[in-house]
Amino acid sequence: MMVNDGIQVDASRCYALFRRISTKNQRKVSRQALRAAANKVKKEAVKNLQQVIGHSVRKTTTYTRRNGKTVKHSLAKGIKVVSRDAETAKVHIMGDYRLKWFEMGTKNNKPRETKGRRTKAKKIPLRRGSNRGFVFKESSKYGWFARAVKAKEHEAARDIEEALVKHITKQARHDGITSF
Repeated sequence: MMVNDGIQVDASRCYALFRRISTKNQRKVSRQALRAAANKVKKEAVKNLQQVIGHSVRKTTTYTRRNGKTVKHSLAKGIKVVSRDAETAKVHIMGDYRLKWFEMGTKNNKPRETKGRRTKAKKIPLRRGSNRGFVFKESSKYGWFARAVKAKEHEAARDIEEALVKHITKQARHDGITSF
């Protein structure tokens, strides 16, 4: 029995409907519910990324591939929701490799210094380290994705049942199943 905003919903009736839906549609319904919950985490992650970067993450950059096709790409498209099976959904940031750097930051990368050989015949110069830059000097900007997951994972877990009931009733109406 679920009580939300004064409305009582008997979940056992919805689960009886769930058992009457075909197996293919059962998987579809559970994937939809999981995806709806995972999208809350994704939305929070995009909002946090926006705050960290300081400009629009939905702004697209256009580039041309080798085969001549033009592609539009934004940082927000790198945050993906994947729900391949009916039991799990995953939100990850590996859709764009730059997001990993924005999540963890980078240290000041320098090439390894090697000792040169100095003899009378040849004078090989010593290799000096050069500053190749870093992403996010302040540690306060690290972990924007982890903060989003921590902030929204309990809310998403709580809303899965609500989304499941919504999608079950929608699919049952579509299939013509009305009685419990």
